[in-house]
Amino acid sequence: MDEPNKVLSNPAISPRAVRYHLLLLVISLVGSVVGILLIPILLPICRWYYNRYFETLNVVLTTRELQVDRGIWNREEKSIPLEKITDLATFQGPVMRHLGLKGLRVETAGQSDSGGALVRLIGLENTEDFRALALRQRDRVTDGPATQPPSDGASSTELLTEIRDQLARIEQHLRGSASN
Repeated sequence: MDEPNKVLSNPAISPRAVRYHLLLLVISLVGSVVGILLIPILLPICRWYYNRYFETLNVVLTTRELQVDRGIWNREEKSIPLEKITDLATFQGPVMRHLGLKGLRVETAGQSDSGGALVRLIGLENTEDFRALALRQRDRVTDGPATQPPSDGASSTELLTEIRDQLARIEQHLRGSASN
């Protein structure tokens, strides 16, 4: 029977994730004279926004799916079945490396976003451990019953012999029906 959908992991979000996004904002604004003038106005607004955004970000790995809830004005709730996940890729640019952050990109079979990731997460604590746990659980879900031996203990040779004999009986029965 189906096992209950238990929570395996609910990673915390690093406070460095807010600093990362603010640093990217400052770097992009410094590139122009107008941007430099906007820093004192945009920095407090963006700090508030990113603090709120990361407060609402919730990532939960269960026995059957990866759930991602996020957003301030527009809430987004995604439940990604583990058997649909093809890869959990980590990424890290120079600014992320400087802050000790890693990103996680969730890629799925039949992804609606062509070329991009279904979900990108930046700032999970222990990203590598979470990725390894999620991939192990995905393998358990996808490899589950198919890799287990038959429950009655019959070997594959015995099973194939039985199937061959049944096919021979069906063939004889069909020949007898065709001749009538």
